[in-house]
Amino acid sequence: MEMSEQERFDFVYDIGETLLENGAEIKRIETTIRHVAEALELKEFDSFVLINGIFMTARLKDQTVQAKVRDVPISPINLGRIEQINTLSRRIKENKLTPFEARARLEEIKAENFASTPLKIAAYGMGSASFCYIFGGTVLGSLGAFFLGLVLACFMLYLVPKFQMSSIISNITGGFLVTVLAGILVAVFPTLRLTPLVSGGIISLLPGVAVVNGIRYLFDGDYSSGWGQMINAVITALCVSMGVGLVLSVLNIF
Repeated sequence: MEMSEQERFDFVYDIGETLLENGAEIKRIETTIRHVAEALELKEFDSFVLINGIFMTARLKDQTVQAKVRDVPISPINLGRIEQINTLSRRIKENKLTPFEARARLEEIKAENFASTPLKIAAYGMGSASFCYIFGGTVLGSLGAFFLGLVLACFMLYLVPKFQMSSIISNITGGFLVTVLAGILVAVFPTLRLTPLVSGGIISLLPGVAVVNGIRYLFDGDYSSGWGQMINAVITALCVSMGVGLVLSVLNIF
């Protein structure tokens, strides 16, 4: 049984949408879906990809034009899933998979968990501890930052999805939580310094990758995606700063 043109078009769109949902670069998405569409023999295929949306068109054999557009929220990067989809696209291009096998493999990739929750929590803690030490903290301060990272990880991975918090609320609350706990640690252990603790604790919330990608898009001439990514990064940084600043203002009063 052969896959219909409509099914092939939807499959290509699914690949592009999945890449965008996992933080792939715009040019990578456009190149991947173009190669897959060519391998699946979609005629007059065209696409337009932004950081928060994707638009695709193709002409079917009955001369009707198929179009599809969808808004995709800006999401964190999942390199494991992006790499697997790139491998899938190469196998499709080389005709090593039938369209039905490729679609089944895509569903497996979408369902696959590339990093366990305990590993993510450990990464939060190690990142906070490392940056605390880089920012002038002591070994004891790094241990405190490690604890802050673990708490922040539990908050972001468990409470934020449970209460369906928006990114703005979660970033403000995350910065607030880390700073409150850092203040408590400094009160209990006076040898600790507040600045390295807070700096290390909030490092996982800061949009470093978003800034780099935004600058890259701007230099490539993709101003809509570039400025969109930069604005998203600035808003994220402001939200984290707001949460931290609220607590520091109260601490300065006392």
